[in-house]
Amino acid sequence: MRPTSRSEKILLAVLGLVLLGGLLFFGGKALIQKQRTLDLSRASLRADNAEAAVELVSQPHWEERAKWIHDHEPETQDEGDARAQVLSAVVKGARDHHLEVQEQNLGEVEHGAAGAKVQSEVRVKGSMEGMARWLAELQQPENFYAVDMLSLKADQDEKSMVCTLHISRYFREGAK
Repeated sequence: MRPTSRSEKILLAVLGLVLLGGLLFFGGKALIQKQRTLDLSRASLRADNAEAAVELVSQPHWEERAKWIHDHEPETQDEGDARAQVLSAVVKGARDHHLEVQEQNLGEVEHGAAGAKVQSEVRVKGSMEGMARWLAELQQPENFYAVDMLSLKADQDEKSMVCTLHISRYFREGAK
């Protein structure tokens, strides 16, 4: 059925223009959204590229560090010996810095891809200077010790400090 009157032709043309306008509006909106998504994707890829370039430049540095760790990290064969060694070294270091060891506990041994992590817990009492020197000496890179948790409070006499620490030492897994 074809429009016969002039008003039907005008209405049909208006309907066609409305449909075309809607199609253009929603199509344009979809294209703009797609363009935004592509712009964000491109920005993300540029950031990834910049990050990869930085990693590529610093790779020799990290390879050198990994080699140093492999060459210097202590090796452990027996968990019990490692646990006792860690606790005795921590306690001896505290006493060498004139700190009173109030509590000491052997911790767990965690095994991971990078090796073994031997934990211990100690509570020491003494001067702030002695604690600072002890902790600085303990955490030297070649010792492979790290303080995982530290709680520091003034003692009741207000002349000394009480420090509770969770200390870990890292070992390369040896032959068992």
